[in-house]
Amino acid sequence: MTPPRARATAGTPEQPVSIRLGRVDAGSVVFRMAHLLPDRTYGGVLRAAAGDAVGVIELAGTEAEADLDIHDLLVDQASGPYLFEIRHQPAGTEPAPASYDETDPATWVLDTQLAFQYVAAADAVEEPPATTVRLTRTATEPTGDEVLTRMVLAGSRQRQFEFYDAYVRARFGSRERVLAPNAYDRLVDITREFLAQARWSEVIDPTDRYFKNGVLPYVANVAERYADVVDNRDVLSALDPQILDEPLPVELIWSYWQEEGGLVQSLNLILARFQNRRVGPGPNPLARFDLHPLRPLRHLLWTFAEEEVSRLTVRRRAAEYEFEYGLDLIGRAVPGRGLYVERRNRFLESFHALLHEAHKFFHRDDDTTVVADPFPVLNALRDTHLVMAEGAENQFGDLPTEARVQMLVMQEILAQPEMRDFLGGRPMMPYEEPWMDRVDTMKNLFGWSPTSITHFHELAVYGEQLLLTIRWGNWNDTSLDAASAANWARALRPQIQRYVHAYRAVTGVDLSETVDATMPALLLARRLQPARRA
Repeated sequence: MTPPRARATAGTPEQPVSIRLGRVDAGSVVFRMAHLLPDRTYGGVLRAAAGDAVGVIELAGTEAEADLDIHDLLVDQASGPYLFEIRHQPAGTEPAPASYDETDPATWVLDTQLAFQYVAAADAVEEPPATTVRLTRTATEPTGDEVLTRMVLAGSRQRQFEFYDAYVRARFGSRERVLAPNAYDRLVDITREFLAQARWSEVIDPTDRYFKNGVLPYVANVAERYADVVDNRDVLSALDPQILDEPLPVELIWSYWQEEGGLVQSLNLILARFQNRRVGPGPNPLARFDLHPLRPLRHLLWTFAEEEVSRLTVRRRAAEYEFEYGLDLIGRAVPGRGLYVERRNRFLESFHALLHEAHKFFHRDDDTTVVADPFPVLNALRDTHLVMAEGAENQFGDLPTEARVQMLVMQEILAQPEMRDFLGGRPMMPYEEPWMDRVDTMKNLFGWSPTSITHFHELAVYGEQLLLTIRWGNWNDTSLDAASAANWARALRPQIQRYVHAYRAVTGVDLSETVDATMPALLLARRLQPARRA
C-alpha cells in the first residue's frame, strides 16, 4: 500500500539502504531494497512484536537493488505486528549466515527496518468473512476495522511535530539554508516530502481477507462503479492508482481546530508587526517586536511574507470547512453563508451523536453483568460515514493537504528559539510541542479565547484519527454487524474520550451527556464575551 518510488543507484553514505513493500499474493511477500553496496553481504531478520527473531534469510547478489521474498518466514506465523530488519556483515568477518539470527551487534550491523501488520490466512474454512467476524473481549485475531484503525493510528503518530521538526532540521537546519533567498520555498518542499513519507503502516494481506487486491474495501467498492476507467491507459481519465492503493491520510478537521486555536492568527499578527503594519486601533501589544537582523528568524519571516500571495486564504479554507464538515468560522475575513454553494448541515449532528452513543456503549460495556448493544454505534457510524462521503469531492485531498503543509510551516516558524526569546510564555506549563506557548502568549496579549491551545491541539489530533477511520471504513456495507462497531469503539476509546473532554474544555458542551449541534465557533464566541466585558 505504498506508492512506487523511482529506481535508485548504488548506495552511498548519503543514500542509506531503503526497504519497501512490493508484490504480495498468496504465494509471495516481496520486499524491495535499494541503495545496496556491492561489497557488502546482507541478511534479513524477521522479528515479532516482542523483539524475538522468528526467522532469518540471506540476501544473495551484488546489485544496487534487490527483491527479497519472505513468504516462507511468514507462512507459519500468527497475525500481528512484525519488524523486518536489513543487516550487513562488516568487512573482515565471515560468520555463518545463521549468526545474525542471534543479532550479535558486533557481527552484523543494522541498516534499516520496516514495521508492518501481517494478516494470516484463516485457520478454518467455515470462518465468516472478515467484515462479519465477531470479536469477543478476549479474542486476539484482528478484524478488518481493527486493521484499518491500527493503520490510521500508526500514520498519525508518524506525523507528530517532533518527527516533523527532526525531519526539517536534518534537511534544512543549516544557517546557510535558512538565510538563503528561497528559504520559505525550501521549507515548504521539505514539509511536503515529510507528509509524503509519513504514510500509513504497511499491511501484508496475502489472501485478501481484509483488502481487495491491496485496496481498502470502501475504496474498492467506489472504484468498481467506474470499471470503464480503472484500467484506462489514458492518464487524463484513469483513476489515480496511488489513491486506490493508499487513500489520503489527512483530514481537514486538523487544520480547522488549529485555526480556531489561534495558530494562523498568531503568525499573521506577528507578520503584520514585522512589516510595520497596524491591524487595529489602540496600543499594539507587539510594539517592541524587534528581531535581530543577524539571526535566521528574520529571514524566514521575510521570505514567508514574500510568498503570502501563494498561500491559502482564510476565505478558501472557510469555504472548504463548510463543504466537508459544515463548520463555520467567525471573523471579518470570512464570507457570509449566502456565498456558499453547498455545506454539510448534518455532519456535526451525526458526529456528535456518534460520540454520545459511544460513551453510552462504554458505560454498558464496563458492566460485566450485561452484554452491551453496540448497534446504536453502528448506525451512528453509518450516518457519519455517508455525510462525510458527500463532502469528498472537488478540492477534497488537495486543499486539506496544502492547508496541513502551510500550518506545519507556521508551527515550525513559531517554534524557533528567537520567537520564544521575544514572546516568552509560561515556563512551567507542560506543553506537548514547542510552538504552543507562543500561541497561548498571543491569545493572552490580544484577548482571545482563554482556553489553552493544548485542548485545541487535542481536538485536531484525535478528531483527525476518528474521522479517518470513519471515512475510509466500509461502514455502509450491509454485511457489517454491530460487532464491528463494538471493535471500533473499544479500539478508539482513548481518542473518543479525549476528544469529548477537549471539546468540553473548549466549548463548555459535554458530548457524553447530550448531543449538541451548535457550531463550535458560535460557542467559542459566547464564552469569549464575558471575558471581554470583564
